[in-house]
Amino acid sequence: MNDKIDSRYDVAIVGSGYSGTMVAVHLARAQRGLRIALIDRGKAFGRGVAYGTTDPKHLLNVRADQMGAFPNDIRHFYRWLQTHPENLAAAGVRELRGDAFIPRLVFGDYIQDLLGEACALPGILDIIHDEIVDLRPRENGWFQLIGKTGSKLEAARVVLALGNFPPGEALQNKPGERVWFMNNPYSAEVHAKLAEPGDILIIGTGLTSLDLLLTLDKTKREGKIHLLSRQGLFPQPHKKAAPYPTFLDPDNLPKTARALCHDVAQELRRAAAQGIDWRPVVDAIRPLNQAIWMNFNPTEQRRFLRHLRGLWDTHRHRCAPEIMAVKERLEAEGRLVCHRGYIKGYQPTEEQVEVTYRPRGTSEEKKLRVRYVLSCTGPQADYRKLNDPFVQQLLARDLLAPDRLRLGASTAEGGQICNQEGSVINGLYTLGSTQKGRLYESVAVPELRGQAAELAARLLADLEK
Repeated sequence: MNDKIDSRYDVAIVGSGYSGTMVAVHLARAQRGLRIALIDRGKAFGRGVAYGTTDPKHLLNVRADQMGAFPNDIRHFYRWLQTHPENLAAAGVRELRGDAFIPRLVFGDYIQDLLGEACALPGILDIIHDEIVDLRPRENGWFQLIGKTGSKLEAARVVLALGNFPPGEALQNKPGERVWFMNNPYSAEVHAKLAEPGDILIIGTGLTSLDLLLTLDKTKREGKIHLLSRQGLFPQPHKKAAPYPTFLDPDNLPKTARALCHDVAQELRRAAAQGIDWRPVVDAIRPLNQAIWMNFNPTEQRRFLRHLRGLWDTHRHRCAPEIMAVKERLEAEGRLVCHRGYIKGYQPTEEQVEVTYRPRGTSEEKKLRVRYVLSCTGPQADYRKLNDPFVQQLLARDLLAPDRLRLGASTAEGGQICNQEGSVINGLYTLGSTQKGRLYESVAVPELRGQAAELAARLLADLEK
C-alpha cells in the first residue's frame, strides 16, 4: 500500500473509476488541507472499466461539448481537447467538433489529467495501489480498511465507489472442460478467443455488445457473430435535434408506469405532428427522471422494470451513429446475425457448444452451434450473488445491504449507505451504479458528475463539524 502502514486519512475512497476519482478531485480542489486516499487494485486510476479501453473505435455516447467532468462547466472536456491535440491524434481523431463522439480512451486521458492536477495541489492525495478486502468500524467512529497485502489504514469517512461488476449470468466451465463460456466483455484474452475461427454467440444487445462488434469488425475474419437477446432491442443512434421544452409538471409527476407511458406517448404524437424527432422529447424529461422513479411506489417500479426497462434503456442510453453503422454493415455483409429469443440450454462438446433457444413469440426450439459464448447481459447488480470478497465481507458486517429491487445498494439521500434495517451508517457513502435502486438514472456522466460534486461538498461539511 505504498508502504503506508496504519496511516490516517480524512477520506478514503475505494475505487478509482470516474466517480471515485472525481470525488477525490473535488476534495483536493477545495484546498482544505485534507488527507485523502484514493485506493484501487488496478493501475489505470481515473479510467475504470468504461474508459480503460485501448480501442479508439470505442466511442463516448455523449457529444464532446457535453462531457465536462464538472456539473457547472459541461464544456470543460471540450476545452481540454482543444488544448491537447496530441491525445486526439494518438487516438486517430483528425478533426475536433463539439458534436463529435470522441474515443473513450481520450476521456480517460482527461480524467487522469485532472487527477494529476489534483495530486499537485496543497494537502495530501495519496494514490494507493491495493485491493481492499475488509472494512471495520472503529469505536471512535472511524473505519479501518484492510488491504489484500495485510496493510491497514484508517479514515474518518469512507466512499465506496464500487462501479459495475461483470455480467450476472455465471455459468461455470467444468474442470478439464474446454473454456467456452465467458463473462468479461473487456478482457483482452476474451477478445483474442472471440477472434478465433468459428461462429460465436454474444448474449445481449446493449452498448457493451456494440463495443465488441467494433473490435471484432477488425479482428474476426472467419465465422459468424450471433447476437441474441430476449427482445432484440439495440441502443438507438443519436441524431441532431433542437432541444424540446419540458412537458411534465415537476409538482405533479406520473405515479404509475402506465401514466408515464401515456404522457410520453401523447407528447411524442404532438412532436411527430410538427415533424419533430422523438429524441429531444425523451431528453426533455431527463432532468426529472430520478424524481419520476422515486415518485413510483415499489409495485410501480417493478412494473416499469418488467415491462418498460428494455424499451426505455435503448431509447434513453443511445449510441454514436458511427457505431450503429458498423452493426448494420456487418449484418449486410453476412458476418452478423441477430436473434430474439430465450436460451433453453447449452451442450458443450470438445470443439463447439450447442445452444438451444426459443425464438420470441414461438413455441419451437432452434439450435446454434458456436465455438464460444460471451455474456453481455449487463452488470450483476444483486450483490448477494457477486463473487467479490470485499462485497461479501461488507454484507457480512452489515456495512452494505441490497436495495429492495436488487439493482444496487440500499442508500439514503446524499449517497449514505444503509444497513439491512434501513438505518444510515454514519461516515459511509457511495455514488454511481450502487444508487440505481434509489435513483435508477445513476450510471451516465451527466448524473455522476453531479453526484461526485455533491458528495464532495457533503464530506467537506461533515468534516468541519
